[in-house]
Amino acid sequence: MGKTIRRAPDGKIERRTPDEMLRDAVVGDTDLPGKGKPLDLKAYFQPDAEHRMAGKILRDNNALPPQLQERKDAEEHLAKAEAHLHSASEKIAPLRKAIRPLAQTLMQTFSHSAEMREALGLNALPEDFHPSSKTPPARDTDLLLVIENYGQLCKRHNALVDNLTARCLENLRLARENIEASKKRQLINRSLLPPYAPIATVDIEARREDIQKRFARLPELSPDWKSHLKTWQRFRRPSLWQRVFRSARFTLSRAGRCGRTDD
Repeated sequence: MGKTIRRAPDGKIERRTPDEMLRDAVVGDTDLPGKGKPLDLKAYFQPDAEHRMAGKILRDNNALPPQLQERKDAEEHLAKAEAHLHSASEKIAPLRKAIRPLAQTLMQTFSHSAEMREALGLNALPEDFHPSSKTPPARDTDLLLVIENYGQLCKRHNALVDNLTARCLENLRLARENIEASKKRQLINRSLLPPYAPIATVDIEARREDIQKRFARLPELSPDWKSHLKTWQRFRRPSLWQRVFRSARFTLSRAGRCGRTDD
């Protein structure tokens, strides 16, 4: 017997909502088992032995679905990058604190910044290190030691900054790869859309600029800074023959001027 099609008075097929169809289906069946009680779906969702064993193996090996594993990896790499920044702050801050008085001592030793750059073979001076009138200049006997300590600390400082930058950016790169892979997987299969907010894409170049501003490298001494310093010292403290020659030249020049005045 075929299915009876219900029609409206005008002859067209009657359109009913799902609620109306369900209401018509249960008309007369008022003694359904479990009526008025919540549905018990435990047996329906109870996994069989094979699924329970597979789930146990996955849990024991900390295995996650690909999209969740990629998100977890991205979060771990972002956390490592922040940990590197925190660790670097604790190591770099004491170094800069130790370098600052040495730099101020050298700034007070030389008459101006251009002279200091030329005497030490520096391309520039630390931007956040300013001369302090409370810091005395270095004595001639201690100048070489002060410069050597300054150079060694600057190298250590810059090595830490370079290591921090490389490790932090590497973790950010890996985090971005995992985020992009997770997004591609979700686009391919819409059923994998998570109920939580996705991780924002990492802007590596912006983070690089932020690290460089936060942990600026310090200008290092030239490899031949000792020869630059000797040249400056010879100009600053001429030898005995140079002083005699200058004195004699000054005397002759003065005598010549006096002679022209008498004429």
